[in-house]
Amino acid sequence: MKNLSLTLRKIIPEGVLTLERRYEILRAISYSQPVGRRLLANQLGISERIIRSETDFLKENSYINVTSLGMEITHDGYTILQGLENLIYELRGLTELEKQISELLNIDKVIVVPGDSDKNEMVKKDIGKAAAQIFREILKPGNTIAITGGTTVAQMIQAFQPLNNNNYEDVFVLPARGSIGNKVEYQSNTLASQLANKLGADYKLLNIPDHLSKKSLESISKEPEIKDTLQKVSNTDILIFGIGNALKMAKRRGLSETIIDFLRRKEAVAEAFGYYFNLEGEIVYSSRSVGIQLDEVKNISYMIAVAGGSSKAEAIMAVKHLLRKGCIVMDEGAANEIVTYKTNR
Repeated sequence: MKNLSLTLRKIIPEGVLTLERRYEILRAISYSQPVGRRLLANQLGISERIIRSETDFLKENSYINVTSLGMEITHDGYTILQGLENLIYELRGLTELEKQISELLNIDKVIVVPGDSDKNEMVKKDIGKAAAQIFREILKPGNTIAITGGTTVAQMIQAFQPLNNNNYEDVFVLPARGSIGNKVEYQSNTLASQLANKLGADYKLLNIPDHLSKKSLESISKEPEIKDTLQKVSNTDILIFGIGNALKMAKRRGLSETIIDFLRRKEAVAEAFGYYFNLEGEIVYSSRSVGIQLDEVKNISYMIAVAGGSSKAEAIMAVKHLLRKGCIVMDEGAANEIVTYKTNR
């Protein structure tokens, strides 16, 4: 397939570009339907003229329908889209890229999806879809699952569809950390309850705000129900978490300017479940929050990390030591940036 990909790019470069563009348009319509041409052009960064030409082709071949509400993908369109996924994967050399990242970061399993979510937010949906597939494969009856918040983790929960013939009633789902604040739809409590509902599983929440005083946190942690939940979190079998840019996450979580300046001086590049890391993977700061502790992570059987965008490359490299027992799903943008960084060192 690798040789075929190289041959196709050499002999019909325009044809490969057209194929990739039509794949991206079909994929975008499937995620955003019904959708208009202008919105689609903005999402993909393609001119409306090209969008019009390509969607006319897709319509003529019955791959999409055009209604007063916008464009929708047809059954034949879905079939073509699914058939193209593996081909696009190989045309872009993503299998080789996965192997390269695995070796560079010393991580057993790496999944790379096409695109760069810094340029196209819809790529996060593909990261979520791939992570959901991994989760479905490893999930076993009786597992305890801890999950963090974040937009990419939310896409995984949205994409996850449990198998009908499996019984997950004895599975337990927990937030990896407690928090209450803005963007509740992306918080770990919300995502834990959504995942549990999809599984028909039991769950508990940690309704504890970030950044309470040390004394308050110690007091809350001694409450019987909180203590029981934290015990379950510490004994989790599967941890699902997102990897964030340190300074962006610090601002999003409302840390003070003094702490943000401290993180900047300490060259923090990554954040994961409340810990902030520099590029060498050293902890430079930890948030005051209740949830999973870093020394408990090493005892977890399997971890699934998700991260997208070329801007996440340093953050991924900073937490690579957390991913020895598990899998990371990233996009092409992040993977290529990691290769470029490592190659130039």
